[in-house]
Amino acid sequence: MKRNRVFLLGMTILGLFLLAGEGRCLERSEFLRYEVTWNGNKAGHGDISATKDANQISVMAQAVSDGLLKSLVELWSRVQATFTATTFKPRTYKFHLKTNLGSPEFVDIAFDQKTNLVQVNKQRGNERESHAERITGLYDPITAVYRLRYQKDLTKPMYVDIYDGKDRSRLFVNPAGTNYVNLRTGNHPAMCLDLRLVKLSGDKKEIATGKLWVSNDEHRLPLVLTSSPIIGTIRFELVQAQL
Repeated sequence: MKRNRVFLLGMTILGLFLLAGEGRCLERSEFLRYEVTWNGNKAGHGDISATKDANQISVMAQAVSDGLLKSLVELWSRVQATFTATTFKPRTYKFHLKTNLGSPEFVDIAFDQKTNLVQVNKQRGNERESHAERITGLYDPITAVYRLRYQKDLTKPMYVDIYDGKDRSRLFVNPAGTNYVNLRTGNHPAMCLDLRLVKLSGDKKEIATGKLWVSNDEHRLPLVLTSSPIIGTIRFELVQAQL
């Protein structure tokens, strides 16, 4: 279902602005919690945590359905990624999904930057697949959006190419002005970014679109992400931040 993909994509995109403005810091950690609503009804929640040292950044995003969405689909997912702290070269990417609509799914990717080979191990139910392929210029979803995050000028259009072990896609990010966002945590000055994810292979169809509001300050925290699947609107709102 497209709602499932939007739900998971949202948690990945929210990792875009972790560890904001800390390029000179050798050690840092952050924790962000989001509440998810669908057409104004509670649908789930998710956490994003990140740690950084002089050599590596590690990010983990977890999401679970509850409320109205859980009455339609029980969903639990975890995405983990590691990449170099200075050059943003991907190292590992793991995706784990459990749902009552089908078999559990697991993807494990390891990047070898010396050979440009990517080792992919996948499992869906009892079906297993393992192969290596040569890839250049592609990033796992977490590393890709984090690379975009470190573009200091958010007033210019950007894009990055993504590979998740299954599909290749391109995430377009375009500035859409500034405004105030009124949340439970207060009224925040924010920058708005238009997001568009397009499949690169096959029919090159559009996978998802959305809007991301980022705090217009030195932290640049992701405040709100909205996306419209087949029916209604899914909204991710920041409810807790530990910096």
